[in-house]
Amino acid sequence: MKKTGLTLILVVVLVVVFSAPSCWAKEKGYCYIVSYSMQDKTAYITPVFVAKVSGATYSDEEFVADVVLIRKMENQFQNYLARQGINTANFVISARVAYRSQAIADKRLADERGDFTSRGYAIQDTDQFKFKN
Repeated sequence: MKKTGLTLILVVVLVVVFSAPSCWAKEKGYCYIVSYSMQDKTAYITPVFVAKVSGATYSDEEFVADVVLIRKMENQFQNYLARQGINTANFVISARVAYRSQAIADKRLADERGDFTSRGYAIQDTDQFKFKN
């Protein structure tokens, strides 16, 4: 009886440990990534995509995004650019994360695109980039 109870407790603990992190992500955050080079006057901008976020908020427009998610997004985009033959050392890569709706993310993306255009940057779309959450 002790062995069965101990085994049951061990199984429950393992299930909680391995399933809890995926359960913590309660909301869909709408995100995009911008990479720009002041030297080349070029900006690469991804389309808006969805990432899982905690659901905690600090404003009406954004969810709180953790550093792990931000780094994951930026690393994937840096690898994507490198595969395209772009020298990523010249670029600043920055994830714009966890907007609460598609409309908010689309507006922010359009505003940012307009800002880069007004400063003389050539905007390069990266429609082939897919974020793997």
